[in-house]
Amino acid sequence: MSECLRLNSQQWILAGSDGLKLFLPRESRDRCIYFQTDWSFLPSGLDTASVPAETARLRLRLIGWVPDLGDWRDLENLYLGYHEPADGKQLEDTRGPDIWIWPPGVTEPLKFGHWATDLKFGERRGHEFEFSLTATTSSQRASKLRVELSLKEFFKQPIPPDWELPEWINEVEDELTFAGRVEFRDILCSVPINAAQPLAWAKQTARRELAVEAFGECSVHHEDCPGKFKLRDVGHSGRVVLLPMPTG
Repeated sequence: MSECLRLNSQQWILAGSDGLKLFLPRESRDRCIYFQTDWSFLPSGLDTASVPAETARLRLRLIGWVPDLGDWRDLENLYLGYHEPADGKQLEDTRGPDIWIWPPGVTEPLKFGHWATDLKFGERRGHEFEFSLTATTSSQRASKLRVELSLKEFFKQPIPPDWELPEWINEVEDELTFAGRVEFRDILCSVPINAAQPLAWAKQTARRELAVEAFGECSVHHEDCPGKFKLRDVGHSGRVVLLPMPTG
């Protein structure tokens, strides 16, 4: 499978991936497992092996939630999306992940919060899943009209039938597609401050919540872990246990 991202008329090739991270304990909302994954890309045509590490890259981040996930392997063939799935299993009351895009050299993400996303986890091989991602943003006038219609519906005001709506209500401004593989690499577990054995507490939680059978070399962190997490984004106890998946 070609790991190529297309953003409008531009094509990007995969330069690096931080893998799939799952976060524990579960979010209180619908007992959801929170996941995050990050990729970096270079313009098509460049040799990724010879590009200096400091070269500016396009960065893509997905953050989403999966309710009632009792076994991490159940991500296989799972669909989370804005549209109806063509195939695969879809959980009720779910939506596609939130998406951030940082073009090279840009510090602010491109149109965060405006993407209608579909994510399909595919076949699993070990800790790795095939997947496909599509995302679109509506044009300014289409987005404005949809907001107006949503407000009318919320306040129980009359709205015109579909056949009276303008064709440009489905007008798209930006389109993104990406297909490849993502590896489940880490569990980040926020540990209660009064837990006497944080590693044992985190491992027991991961086994109970996600049916994880084995771990790599685990570690306890009292401060930010560069490239993995910021403490404020993971928990408030002041301790986070990093549970990597075993290699091989």
